[in-house]
Amino acid sequence: MEHIRLNSRPWADTPPSGRMLRPREVFKRVGLSRSQVYMMISAHEFPPFLKLSERTSALPESWLDAFLLAKANAALQSAQGR
Repeated sequence: MEHIRLNSRPWADTPPSGRMLRPREVFKRVGLSRSQVYMMISAHEFPPFLKLSERTSALPESWLDAFLLAKANAALQSAQGR
């Protein structure tokens, strides 16, 4: 059986592009609470927000897309018994 190693941080290889998503929009799009997202960021399991100014943070849309694609692929592989 072939083993495919998934990149544990797929956003690391993805250039920041697309819209810059503010935290509230990110939480809404992924369906996770603020505390869940920040715990995952601390564990290096979620792409980090970029500090745009003293009081503003945002996440590049391409990083969020890479994260969601990796999660979807992992779920599909798991469902197929790999």
